[in-house]
Amino acid sequence: MKTILYSDNFRTALHTPITREHEHDLRCALHALMLELLQHPERKHDPILQDMLLQSRLRLRALQHLVDATRGEHEFALQRCELRSLLEDLCAAADLLLRPHGRSVTFTAPRERMDIACAPQELTRLALELLANALLHTHGKEIAVAMRRNARTVHVTVESTGQIDLERLHQHAQQPGSGASAMLRTAWLHRGTLLWLQRNEKSVASLKLPTDLDSMQSSAYDSPDLVDLLADRCSPVYVGLAQVI
Repeated sequence: MKTILYSDNFRTALHTPITREHEHDLRCALHALMLELLQHPERKHDPILQDMLLQSRLRLRALQHLVDATRGEHEFALQRCELRSLLEDLCAAADLLLRPHGRSVTFTAPRERMDIACAPQELTRLALELLANALLHTHGKEIAVAMRRNARTVHVTVESTGQIDLERLHQHAQQPGSGASAMLRTAWLHRGTLLWLQRNEKSVASLKLPTDLDSMQSSAYDSPDLVDLLADRCSPVYVGLAQVI
């Protein structure tokens, strides 16, 4: 019987080049391999198995960065999304996963609904990448996510104690396939802006998105809830925060 180590999924997932041409085969193989690895809960402390799972998540994250950074406007499908609920559940899931590591995520926003037209999966990856950047590049124990809305825009900030190397971040933003490049491209396709700045000894990422409800399509996005995000070990939260959890 073939073991995971020598399975077809393993070879395809961990050795196929990360390119747009290989996206479908690579994405399918990575998901299949992660599910295969998670079928062995009795081996959850096996360092070889856990390293394979981590490498699978990191490769999927790198593939998603490449796709998002090179995504064309014709590939960008907008849906009606209740952004407040989506971000609140992402932050709550991240907080629960980070607590054992001595870090936390807080989320503050008005209680009102915040419907916008967005590409939900791409925006989910952008939000998780903002959290991952703050966790990786600053020493703050608490990452504060805040959200507010005015007549025309939704404003999301991710703030943490410490300094991000803005020059290095700018260099990475020029490299297609990097996390910074993917985030900026996703913000641009939403007709929004994404900026990083230093303020009061803290690093802040500032994302502004237009609400523009008049152009919103009728289809609504049913975002996964907190339980789904945590129960599915292949969910975007586990992939997006792979380096820090």
